[in-house]
Amino acid sequence: MVRLVRVLTMAGTLLLCAARTAAEPAPASAPVNGSLLVFIPPGVVAAPPAVPPTSKWTLVGCWTPRSGTPCSDIYRDPQGGLWLCKACGTTGNATPGKCRTITQAELDRGLWCS
Repeated sequence: MVRLVRVLTMAGTLLLCAARTAAEPAPASAPVNGSLLVFIPPGVVAAPPAVPPTSKWTLVGCWTPRSGTPCSDIYRDPQGGLWLCKACGTTGNATPGKCRTITQAELDRGLWCS
């Protein structure tokens, strides 16, 4: 009996809250946002954002995709993007022309060189 009363009380509370929420209009000043998800159709590759060449890129270290392959410089641009560049120590001034973007997931699968 006590359990039935608890269930009925909870159901009544939920119905009351739902009715109260449905009766109150949304404030007019609330911004209307589009979808939070961005749909990119299969086969369409989004171009990486243009990053201006700068000397403020930071060398993160030397990295290789697998054991036994040459190590390459990894740089971080001012916007936080990661870049795979030339062989360790040979990149010089890193720019998008000398490097390609790389993801943190790719770096996690490879090996850092000493």
